[in-house]
Amino acid sequence: MWWYEPLLIPGLLQSEATARALLSAHRPPLDDEVIENRVTARLERQSLLHRKPPVECSFVLYEAALRCPVGGTSAHHAQLRHLVHLSELRHVSLQVLPFAVGAHPGLNGPTVLLETREHELIALAEGQSVSYLTSDLRDISAARQRHGMIRTLALTPDESARFISRVAEEL
Repeated sequence: MWWYEPLLIPGLLQSEATARALLSAHRPPLDDEVIENRVTARLERQSLLHRKPPVECSFVLYEAALRCPVGGTSAHHAQLRHLVHLSELRHVSLQVLPFAVGAHPGLNGPTVLLETREHELIALAEGQSVSYLTSDLRDISAARQRHGMIRTLALTPDESARFISRVAEEL
């Protein structure tokens, strides 16, 4: 899995407090039962990060995703510490694309590429209220090019862990 996210911490990396805060901010409002069901489902999907054999996961987060204090200062601090912890997993690569990079191919939105067990590549496109999967080779090629350039411009995983730690300390 190769995932670039410009505005939010991806669901697979969210703490429970972050997931709950994001779902509680949904409009039109969701009822409490729906929020709880979605939080539970999101947390259950995170088992992918602990699957055996491990699934190789690469995440690049734009700095904006790290600066927005979703759930308040305390919850956000815990979320950032959670990211640093997840970045220590050998099969998880976490990089930060800092504001200082300027214009880059990720400003137009998220990019997610998935590889199945059969090695088929799938691109996921998401928006406010729609998402779709595609295996069209032109879409896959474009997503790979975008994601490759984003990773090239991003900080290394070690630099990224230090960057996230500094953002947490600033809170």
